[in-house]
Amino acid sequence: MTAHRFDVSTPAQAMRHRLLARVQASHEHESQFLTVRRDAVPWQPLDAQSRMQPLAQTVIAMSSLVDLSRHARLPPPRGAYNLCEWVVLEGSATLVGQALACGDAARSPNDDMHAMRAGADGARLYLRCSRVDDPPAEVLRVSTLDDTDWDDFCPGVRIKALWEGGARRTVLVRMRAGASVKAHAHALEEECMMLAGEAFIGDTLLRSGEYQLAPQGSRHGEVSTDVGAVFFVHGSLDPAAYA
Repeated sequence: MTAHRFDVSTPAQAMRHRLLARVQASHEHESQFLTVRRDAVPWQPLDAQSRMQPLAQTVIAMSSLVDLSRHARLPPPRGAYNLCEWVVLEGSATLVGQALACGDAARSPNDDMHAMRAGADGARLYLRCSRVDDPPAEVLRVSTLDDTDWDDFCPGVRIKALWEGGARRTVLVRMRAGASVKAHAHALEEECMMLAGEAFIGDTLLRSGEYQLAPQGSRHGEVSTDVGAVFFVHGSLDPAAYA
């Protein structure tokens, strides 16, 4: 009698091939986004009391992290920028006499009168500078920690406006644990800074303190979180794109 050997290599190889193809497709899709991991970019000294970690620069904006020592003053960012958007990630700060605690966000004109100053324990800030057609004349301060002025965006997701100008918006986003946002296209470039928690943006896990820039015309997969997330987002944020 001739012995017949049962060959399991073909199904196993087919499964491996499908898995590798899926991984490659995911990598190719996610590589269109600029994702900056925590401490992946060297810090650059600004002066003896401050340093900056560049995150991204577009045609109209620049995003960075800023560390300020105790009571240090950050001069207005250079360039043609006329709008600054801030989030206090650690410590505390003051902006034209307004106290900013950890978790607070603000928008302000970019001029000498609106320089940021760190509090007694110093401060780490997320800073987005941009050039807009109609810059605000005054400071607006909001909090990511309170429960006021949040608007429903989709089930389990609420947003709070920081700045709006034509087709562009800057909002704070709060996602409840288990919430998700549908896959969506970007009519404009979209910037996302994770402030607390973590979320999958498509196949990329973005953790607290990490940043992602999605180019105009790109498409994000579903955004989901198991633990909850709070993040800063700038883009078109057209509700129709998420329907």
